[in-house]
Amino acid sequence: MAWRGLEVLRLLAGGAKLTREIAGSLGVAQDTARDICRRLAARGLMESVRGVHGITKAGREALAGGEQVVSGPGKGGCAERYKHSGRAKAWRALRIRRKVDLDTLLPLVLPPAATPAQERNTRLDLTNYLRALTAAGILAELPARTPGMARRWLLTRDTGPCAPAWNKAGHTVTDPNTGEIHNLPPREADHA
Repeated sequence: MAWRGLEVLRLLAGGAKLTREIAGSLGVAQDTARDICRRLAARGLMESVRGVHGITKAGREALAGGEQVVSGPGKGGCAERYKHSGRAKAWRALRIRRKVDLDTLLPLVLPPAATPAQERNTRLDLTNYLRALTAAGILAELPARTPGMARRWLLTRDTGPCAPAWNKAGHTVTDPNTGEIHNLPPREADHA
């Protein structure tokens, strides 16, 4: 079921409404209408006083500007749905250590008693993830001190606790901490 925040803002643009009026217009339960209003108020798009709801200036601007009003977390609020994933573990290690190489990072990410196939797949995924973060400007690849030395990376932009998400198919890295979406050059994303 789609979230109905934009519909509520349109209703309120005509004047203040009671919770029951909003619920009746939307054809939803009053609890559902209250929840929608609470979310809109949290974003500063409407105000509620004793069950009477009115649109704010920011709400009118959102309507006029065609801003997309969605129910998910806003910029800077990450759900960390995949906090036990290899990429999330790698991000936490990067934030702590600042400089890493693949051989240092791999044991921190691998599950206990990993099979050789799991280790190979994790190594490949980590390499690709580090390349994508480098292409997005979040990491910098450090020059090798000696020939044949393992590649090392430096965290140059620590934006927060949530791991940036790499979308190989979409050629993007999305930072849930800032809301930024970094478009990667197709060749970088294809290699990564």
